[in-house]
Amino acid sequence: MNMTMTLLTGGGLVALGGLAVALIGARRDKSRYSHEKELAREARRQERLDEAYLQLGIYLARHEDWARSVRPFRGQPAAPDPMPPGERWRIQTLITNYGSPEVRGLLGRWTEVARKIENADQVIELANQARGPAPELNEEARREHMAMEDYKKELAEAVDDIRAQMNAELAGRAS
Repeated sequence: MNMTMTLLTGGGLVALGGLAVALIGARRDKSRYSHEKELAREARRQERLDEAYLQLGIYLARHEDWARSVRPFRGQPAAPDPMPPGERWRIQTLITNYGSPEVRGLLGRWTEVARKIENADQVIELANQARGPAPELNEEARREHMAMEDYKKELAEAVDDIRAQMNAELAGRAS
């Protein structure tokens, strides 16, 4: 009877040990799978961020050419061909979906400055095309013409800030 009890107890302990090893292995495998899944998700996020920021960089460079062509101090650099709306919408969607809140905020500031340049150009053009006296419009156009270089500098600073933030994020130095 003692021998039977020993065999049963010993077999039970071996079976219990095997079950514990199997449970620990399953938990380790599940943890490894979760970790690998998270690494793959992060790699996809980084690829999307890379693409979004590449497209934004192209968009900003294009607008730099445009800003230089608006009421230049000297000469008349050619304006770039207009960007098709679908392309602009695609870039905007990429940034909305994958860009960081910091880049989106900086891009908002950049957009405000770009609108200042567009509006100033329109006011100056209206004053140039006005028939007859338009003293208020002429005065506003004069102010906008004088402010144009400041707007362009402000736009260049906004572009530099966006690029610095994108580069920091892509290099893993920003959150």
